[in-house]
Amino acid sequence: MKAVQILGPQRIEVVELPKPIPGKKDILIRVKAVGLCGTDLELLRGEMPYIQQGFTTYPIIPGHEWSGIVEETGDEVKKFIPGDRVTGDVSIGCGECDYCKKGRFNLCADRYEVGSYRNKDGAYAEYILMPAKHVYKLPENVTLEEAALCEPAATAAYSVVKSGVGFGDTVLTIGDGPIGQLSMQCAKAVGAGKVILVGSWPEKMQIALNTGADQVISYRNEDVVKKVLDITNGKGVDVVIENSGNPEAIEQSIKSVKMGGKIVLVSIYGKGKVPVDIDSVIINDVDIYGVLASPNTFAGTLALMGAGKINVKPLITHQFPLEEIKKAIQLVYERKEFRIKILLKP
Repeated sequence: MKAVQILGPQRIEVVELPKPIPGKKDILIRVKAVGLCGTDLELLRGEMPYIQQGFTTYPIIPGHEWSGIVEETGDEVKKFIPGDRVTGDVSIGCGECDYCKKGRFNLCADRYEVGSYRNKDGAYAEYILMPAKHVYKLPENVTLEEAALCEPAATAAYSVVKSGVGFGDTVLTIGDGPIGQLSMQCAKAVGAGKVILVGSWPEKMQIALNTGADQVISYRNEDVVKKVLDITNGKGVDVVIENSGNPEAIEQSIKSVKMGGKIVLVSIYGKGKVPVDIDSVIINDVDIYGVLASPNTFAGTLALMGAGKINVKPLITHQFPLEEIKKAIQLVYERKEFRIKILLKP
């Protein structure tokens, strides 16, 4: 099969590899679409913590946002047949530890992560091998291209579910990338009364307005905290979902949330110190949640996509053949052209 391998820092090539052979509980899937994610580029640059900590080594096939068609199943797989359209989890747990038994397989000490952690090869390839227990069938009206965005949508959904966004709540989502956009849509889908999105690109903020945002704030042209307090009559929002990875946004989150409110942190901020007004968190009785991956949210996310409650179509701005991976990466690095999600098509 053709595959894209990261061979070392800043070294990525299209290579020929043997097609994987499914074990008795596995599914071999022909990949039809895979998203280019910032995590993949961190792997390429050698900056991802898993590389630096030795949990992932080169070479590695990246790609954890994918969809495809079942090609072959193992002898013990009963719920899937060749031809099924599917997608799958990022975190793959052992299934036996306390975390896995509680459904928190994203915290399993022996887990693998597709396209990264412990070198579970990802979907930048013609085929991907997955355990059947971590694979999900697509609704009939969800396209393969749309399904490749189920993973970021499921991560956004997990942030909304974990924070308990309630009916009528006012929610602030910081970041206009895929997860920021999808956090906004998920908050609306569960009944948020008003959702405000913070971003910078006019085109992205317009997409947010077209897909459900009630208001948008440009952090380049406006004082985010002042604007939020103006919108909420000085009270602050019920929930902040911070997706940008910018340390300054954590301080904005603390100043924008109401007393007794909730802050959800979805991004990774690196090893540097992040300035936090911890006294305000304590004095205002604020809850802070960390979010890792998307456990137990794929099925619900696909259902919402099928029902039209989550709309990922406007987020797909570019598509490239797998062989043009370097062209796709160059588009990201140049930062000249408007983009949200790039799909690769093996």
